[in-house]
Parts: sequence; C-alpha cells; structure tokens
Amino acid sequence: MSEARPKMKVLKGIPAAAGIAIGKGLFLNRALPRSVQSTVGREKVEEEVAAFQRAIARSKEQIRAIRDGVVGSSSEHHQILSVHLALLEDSMLIDQTTRTIRENQFAADWAFNNVLQNLLETFHRIEDPYLRERGHDLRQIGHRVLENLAGRPMDSVAGIKEPVIVVTHDLSPADTAQFLKSPVLGFATDVGSRTSHTAITARSLAIPAVVGLERVTDEYGAAGTVIVDGEEGVVVLDPTDETIREYSEKQKAYGQRTRDLARFARLPTVTRDGKTLSLLANIEFPEEADVAMRSGASGVGLYRTEFLFLNRKDLPSEDEHFETYRRVAEKFVQNPVTFRTFDLGGDKFASQLELADEMNPAMGLRAIRFCLREKDIFKTQMRAIMRASTFGKIRMMFPMISGVAELRAAMTMVEEARTELRRKRVPFDKEMPIGIMVEIPSAAVVSDLLARETDFFSIGTNDLIQYALAIDRINEHVSYLYEPLHPAILRLIRRTVESGHDAGIPVSMCGEMAGEPLYAYLLLGLGLDELSMNATAIPRIKRILRKSMAYEAKEFAGTLLTHATAGDIGRILRKKAEDLFPDERL
Repeated sequence: MSEARPKMKVLKGIPAAAGIAIGKGLFLNRALPRSVQSTVGREKVEEEVAAFQRAIARSKEQIRAIRDGVVGSSSEHHQILSVHLALLEDSMLIDQTTRTIRENQFAADWAFNNVLQNLLETFHRIEDPYLRERGHDLRQIGHRVLENLAGRPMDSVAGIKEPVIVVTHDLSPADTAQFLKSPVLGFATDVGSRTSHTAITARSLAIPAVVGLERVTDEYGAAGTVIVDGEEGVVVLDPTDETIREYSEKQKAYGQRTRDLARFARLPTVTRDGKTLSLLANIEFPEEADVAMRSGASGVGLYRTEFLFLNRKDLPSEDEHFETYRRVAEKFVQNPVTFRTFDLGGDKFASQLELADEMNPAMGLRAIRFCLREKDIFKTQMRAIMRASTFGKIRMMFPMISGVAELRAAMTMVEEARTELRRKRVPFDKEMPIGIMVEIPSAAVVSDLLARETDFFSIGTNDLIQYALAIDRINEHVSYLYEPLHPAILRLIRRTVESGHDAGIPVSMCGEMAGEPLYAYLLLGLGLDELSMNATAIPRIKRILRKSMAYEAKEFAGTLLTHATAGDIGRILRKKAEDLFPDERL
C-alpha cells in the first residue's frame, strides 16, 4: 500500500520580492534557541563568564569569515556584517550579560537570553517599521551566540549545493550574503517585512521571496516541493500536480512580463501628449544604485541615511558619511541624488547621548527636531553631503519639517556648515538644492509659505497619511484606516503641488504611494513632477504613464476630488485605470 501524499497547504504572507519559484524545500533552523532558567555555584561564575566571552569571540570569527568572503569592502552585505560585529562589542549587550552572570549567578545562556529579550522588547516598541526591523539584526546575533554557547553548529547557506527553496524563521545578513554564491531559488520566512534587510536583498538579487508568514516553519514539516509566489505573497507547501502546472504557467508569464517591462526601463517617461516626468529610486545602500540604473531610474529621489547610525557604539565620522555619499553620487553623475538627513530619534543613540524615553516616539524628539538639538551630529552629516556635492548632482532634504521657523533654523545651520567648509578651503557645490519632506499636515497647510524658502518639495505619503488621519499604521486594530485615497490626503497633496508650482519649485513624491500602479494616473493628474519609488517598480509605472494623456488625467483628478469617501474614489479610480490600461495588473 502506497503512502498517502501530504496534504497541500497554502499560506499567505508579505510579498517581499516578485517572481515565482518552484522547487525542493530546505528547512534552515533559525529559530532563537530556548534557554532554561538555571544558576551555578559561586565557584562556577567566572567559568560562565569565560564561556560567554568564548561564544562572543567565536561569533565574531564566524561573521568576519563570511564578511571577508564578500566581494568588495563597500558592499551592502559587508557593511551590514560590520554592523553585526559592532553589535558583538556593544556594552548594552556584553557588559550587561557579564554583570548579570556575576550578580545573579545565572548560567551564561540564561543571563544572555534575559539581556537579549529586554533589548528586543525595546526595538519592538519602536513605531517606525524600518527601525523596528533592525531588531531582527539583534535577534540574529543572539541566535548565533546562543548556538555557540551550546556548542552547536549553525546550518549554513554556504552548504547548499543544489537548487532549493529555503524555509526558515528568519534570515540574517550573514545568510543572505552567501546567497550570491548559492543556488537558492527563493525563500519563505516566518518574520520580516518589505523593509527588512532580507527583503531588500531578495529584491536586489531578484530572488522570489515571501516574508511575515508567521507559521511557515511550523507548517513545513518535511515538504517535498515548495512554491513561492513573490507577487501575491503566497507560499504553497506540497502542491498538487495541478497546482504545480498552474504556477509553472504563472512563472512563464511572469518571465515574459519582466522581459517586456525591461524594454521600458530605457525609454523616457513622457506621456502621449508630451508631459515629461522623472521616475527616481528610493535606496538606502550604495549598491542599490546599480539596480536603480538597470530599472531606468533617472536619479535617486530618496537616499535614506539612517543605516549609517544604527546598531553601533560610535557615531559615524564625517569621512564615513562622505565616502558613502560620494559612491552614490558617482553612480549617477548626470542625474540628481537626494540625500535625506537622518530621520532618527534620541532613543537610538543610547550609547552616546542620554535622552529621555518617550511615550510616543513617532511624534517626539526625532528627525529634524533631534538634529536641531544635537547640532554637532547634524552638521557633521551636512558637511559630508556638501563635500560629496562636487562629485555629482546632489540634493539635500530635511525630514519632518512642520513649518517655516523649523526650516529657517535648519538653514541657519546649513550656513554654519558652509562657513566651516570655507574656512578649511574644502570645495562644495554652493548651488546645491536644499528641499524639505512634506509629511506633516501642518507643512502641507502652510506649503505656500514654505515654498518661498526652499528649492523643492518631496511628499512623504507614509507619514502624511498616518499623521493626517491620526492612525498608527502598524496597529492592526486601526491599520484599515490607513487610506491613501482619503479625500483629505488627496487635497493635501494637491495643495502642496499647487504651492510648489506657484513658487516655481518642483514637487516630488517619495512615499509608497508613488510606486503603486493603481495610483500612477491619479498622481499624474495631480501634477507631480517626480515620483520616487522602489527601483523595481519603475518600468511598470513608466509604461502606465507613457500610455496616459496628462491633460485628461488632470481633468479626471479634479473630478475625483469632488467625491466624499475613499471607497467612492477607489472604485472610480480602479474602473478608470482598468478601462485605460486593460493589460496592466492593478
């Protein structure tokens, strides 16, 4: 009697990297090892401290070996692994564990696990999804240290010798760094989001991936075949023959769509009636510039500089800033590169600065508010951006500006930074454009006043929607209210665009809304000059815009804004888009 075939399971997660992969599954154990509360005799305390120190040293050796195997010391993986090494020297992690062992006579693994969980809880409370994801870096380091404490080897990506789909709780940068040399077809993880390092790497390597599946490792068992649909965010375990045939057809269709879209990457973004727009890329690592150029980006509309500051004991030096910014500028010599000054709060700088914990960090001492208080840190970054401005068409913009007074305070510091560079006879572009993010409703309301004192606007829809509608976009109970098509949001966007144009300055959008195909026609109609998005979305948005008539889109947008609810607007917009672009997947 033959064995019963395992029942097919379909799981839904977050689409992290487009494409469809079909292949043999491989389970990679990345769950945080469990520690049992245990104490040791007083005479054994120093042995536990020594064992912990050996585990830290061994973890450093392993990460260095992987890092040194990555080509190019400036690569994204190299930088992330260097951050992981810095984490293994962080006093909050190391010194607290040693102190806990000595004061409580805890076994090393229990002491380390306690300290680790407290730090992970701190990251979990951070509102910003990008920063919250950085807690996964800490978790991955913790996993490695605990495995070394137990004397167990970690499953290695480097050991993968045949094409497989990896199923795991999470993947570390040490894992994804080795994807470059492995035959991994795709992967599926319990945790993660589109802003995690894992997802970013998957997109840059064009490896289909679904993250945030929550229970894929529990459901996996020993599945023979796995399907990863990185477009829909679906993972199928033990698919039927019919399902495999269905997804094989989808895989072929996706390949054909990708080849068709590639042709648009090289074409200008011009509507049928002659209106030209710029489609730019949102990036956070110098290496993403290559993907952006291949996708047809006409520059960088948002370079997130926060990565330089995270998970480290020391603050980045001016030269470290400069070298990072210069590399990106040199990639886009003829096109603009827009560096956003860092958008972080004081709670991420516990090693250097003692600032109070905040009840609501999303609206606390962060971004430009933090910069105006910590002037030396701010000017260090600005000087580096100015120095890099001689290597390309660099622009600088400030996040979270709420009004004219804040903008003027920031511009005063710009002049101080310029004076310091002149004093040292360091060259910089004196005409470098300086703009602001419009992401606070007050900035949109007074955009006519702000437009007189800045060189460009960039609308950050992620925060603008959150603040204008008073919702926490990561709170599952109210996230349904996060609605880009709310009439208030569309009116704030229109007001900002009109204010910018009345003052003769360009208006860009760099939030997630800019890269959504359904919204492209509407944003054209609202008069945006630039749209900045994940690089892989550019060819698709470009194709839609090239099929559009700008004057018709403007008339349509005006009519759309007369409707009272997001639901009505959404239905009308979708029907219009489907009628105009029947071949697009909206």
